[in-house]
Amino acid sequence: MSYIVIKIGGSTLTHLHESIIEDIITLKKQGYKPIIVHGGGPFINKALENEGVAPKFEDGLRVTTETVLSVTSQTLIGQVNPQLVSKMNHNSNISIGINGIDGKLFDINPLSEKYGFVGEPIDMNTEFFQHLTNHFIPVLASIGIKQDTRQLYNINADTLAYKVAQALTAPIYLLSDIPGVIIDKEVQLKLNAESIQYFIDKEDIYGGMIPKVQDAVEAIELGCQKVVIAAGNEPHVIDKLVKGAKVGTTIQR
Repeated sequence: MSYIVIKIGGSTLTHLHESIIEDIITLKKQGYKPIIVHGGGPFINKALENEGVAPKFEDGLRVTTETVLSVTSQTLIGQVNPQLVSKMNHNSNISIGINGIDGKLFDINPLSEKYGFVGEPIDMNTEFFQHLTNHFIPVLASIGIKQDTRQLYNINADTLAYKVAQALTAPIYLLSDIPGVIIDKEVQLKLNAESIQYFIDKEDIYGGMIPKVQDAVEAIELGCQKVVIAAGNEPHVIDKLVKGAKVGTTIQR
C-alpha cells in the first residue's frame, strides 16, 4: 500500500481533533504507510519567551541563532515529539518518534546565513523510511544534522514534509488551523500552478499562504502526488481525505 505524509502544524497540535489520531492508526491497520511530520511554533515561542528571547522571522522562516537552535531542538525533540507519540500510542504501540539525527535519515543543505542555523533536507534515506514504516508510524520532528560537520539545523516543517513526500512519491495532507485556501470567503476545492499564480497576482492569495502554495506546486513538480490543505480540528478529516470527500483544498497538476 501507499505512503501518506501528514504534516501537523504547531498551532494545530493544540487543537487537533482526537479522531485524527484514530484515522491515522486506522490507515496503518488498512495497510497504508502514514508518516507524520510536525512543527511546534507556539511551543518554541513560549520556550524562547521563558529564556527572554524574542522570536524573529525572515521570509517566513525562524531566524535561528545558537540559542534559538538549542531551545528549538530541545522543545521539538524533548517536548512536542514525545507528547504526540504518547497520544498516538495511547491505545496502540505502533508509533515511534524520530528526527533528522536518527539513522542518517537525510542530510542538510544550509540556507542563507541571514537565517542562521536553518537548512533544507536533502538525500532522503528512503530505505530507512521503508524499514520504519513496515512496522511503525514514524513521527518526525523538524530538526536535522549536517552529516559532515555534525551541526544541528532547524528545518521549516512544511519544507520537511514536502521533501519526504517528494522522495516517497506520496500525497501530503497539511493539517492547518484554516480549512484550506480561501478566496472570497470560500474554500477552493482544487487549485493548480496556473490558478495559484493567478490568485497571487490578484493578491487573493497573500502573506504566509504564498510560500505554502508555491512550495506545494514545486513539490508536485518534483514527485509529490498531491497536496491537500485542510483543517486539523475537523472530525475524521484524514478519513474523509482518503475517501475523496470534498474537504480542504487539493493542489495538483
